[in-house]
Amino acid sequence: MPLKEKEAEEYELIAVSPLRRMEKRLEELEHTSSTTTTNEMFKELVDIVRMNQQIVDELARANDALRIELSKIPGKLDELISHLSELLSYIKASAAEDIGSPSSDSFKPVVEKLNQLFDSNKKIAEGNQSVLTALEDLDKKLRRPAMPMPAPMQKPMMRPRVQ
Repeated sequence: MPLKEKEAEEYELIAVSPLRRMEKRLEELEHTSSTTTTNEMFKELVDIVRMNQQIVDELARANDALRIELSKIPGKLDELISHLSELLSYIKASAAEDIGSPSSDSFKPVVEKLNQLFDSNKKIAEGNQSVLTALEDLDKKLRRPAMPMPAPMQKPMMRPRVQ
């Protein structure tokens, strides 16, 4: 039976220098103050969280300011369109009065240009309306709730400071 017990035991030859390095590393870690490195790491983590919150606050303020400015655009555009329509109505009225006069042919190009201007203003208003719709869609997308936070990262191994 003693032969079988010897056969069950296994032996392996390994290099001793990596083991010695690990022993030295353990001794160094035991002698260094782990609380200071942990405190430093927590301070850095708090600083990162604080900077992140500042960035979020600045983005929220910028988003609100942009939303306010964008909400002013439709009113201004409506006002501009009404003023242009009023101007064109005055010009058309004066052109209608001048049709009976001998110089009515001289105003035809002006009336045609003004009609073209009126048509192009309508197209611009339609384009602005589509931009406004797109901005409203973007605003809805931005107001969606934030994605859930990812799982916290594992703490990296810190090397002791060499003094």
